[in-house]
Amino acid sequence: MLKRLRPLDEIGDTQAAVLRFLRRRGSASRAEIAEFCRVTPAAVSMMARDLIERGIVIEGARRAGGRGAPHIDLMLDGNVGYALGVHANRYTLTMTLLDFCGKRVGEQHLHGPYDTLADIQISLGSLKADLLSTHGIDERLLIGAGIAMPTRFRQGATVLDLAEEVISWAGSDLTSTLNEALGCPVIIENDANAAAMGELALGNADEHDNFAYLYLSEGIGSGLIIGKELYRGNLGNAGEVGALRARGLTRPSFEDLAIWCKEHVRHIPDGRASDRWTAYLEENRPVLDAWLERAGPQTAQLAFSIAAVLAPSAIYIGGTLPPMVREELAKWLDFATSKPFEGARVLQPDIRIPQIPATDSVAFGAAAMILHSIPRQNA
Repeated sequence: MLKRLRPLDEIGDTQAAVLRFLRRRGSASRAEIAEFCRVTPAAVSMMARDLIERGIVIEGARRAGGRGAPHIDLMLDGNVGYALGVHANRYTLTMTLLDFCGKRVGEQHLHGPYDTLADIQISLGSLKADLLSTHGIDERLLIGAGIAMPTRFRQGATVLDLAEEVISWAGSDLTSTLNEALGCPVIIENDANAAAMGELALGNADEHDNFAYLYLSEGIGSGLIIGKELYRGNLGNAGEVGALRARGLTRPSFEDLAIWCKEHVRHIPDGRASDRWTAYLEENRPVLDAWLERAGPQTAQLAFSIAAVLAPSAIYIGGTLPPMVREELAKWLDFATSKPFEGARVLQPDIRIPQIPATDSVAFGAAAMILHSIPRQNA
């Protein structure tokens, strides 16, 4: 007896490219798909027929244009599968649920601290159950989960080099532990890479093909988008701009800001909730301004280095630092006035603050990476 294939089983590379194209465009004609994939219309017709029979693609409205019969647009069926995205750090845990079209179905947040991996396991299972039950989604429709955390990679995704803030999560096989907690395939990604993917998928209103996402959190890092694709570099460690500030030096990070405020105000808010910190910093504006005088030039040097090497059309200033702080740091990225390296010049990129409403761009990006990784997730 032949085994019945699930809709996403044995999806080929060209079919996967079609799915990504439709996810980005929303809908497209067979002719547009053929042009994008550089294949013949006959090949597209065969692929489309297979994808429609699987229930992955549906036919939409007829669109008149030019000579001949009207085009029938193709689009994805958002209910064929779902992806989870998780943004995990010591202070917060966010889980986002996307449908197959990449639309956000729901999102939940929990505040830490998360000092142990056991704390994360319990919370992940609870968040997943709540999200699925709230939206009436069968667990069997989960394609996978992307888990974004502060980490580097030493031997690919199998050996993690966790940041100091979450070093207590280290275990013999973190991926298997998280897989067991969520009951679906799991990939672990660096939080800056996931943030860049979130901006590419959900934001990027100016549609930059090449941009850098400077990620200012407890540490500092960046995600790199080249040709509308995430550039991961060797073992996934591209964009590690934190290495440009030697250990022991001050840096434009949330941790550094917290240490500064503790020294000068004697107390700081618990955790890293943005609204609490915004109110606190507004009350202690002179202390913030003094920190910005130190952190601004450091941020400018990091961004200038990225611009000199990669020449991106834009640099996004994201991360967990409150938006008001990132907006102030962004002012230093006008290289003509800040002159981070006296006498050196680069082409000035656009400087942007991510404007993604009511969502965590890191969690969203982690889920988007699951959808983007098909067919590898179903091999």
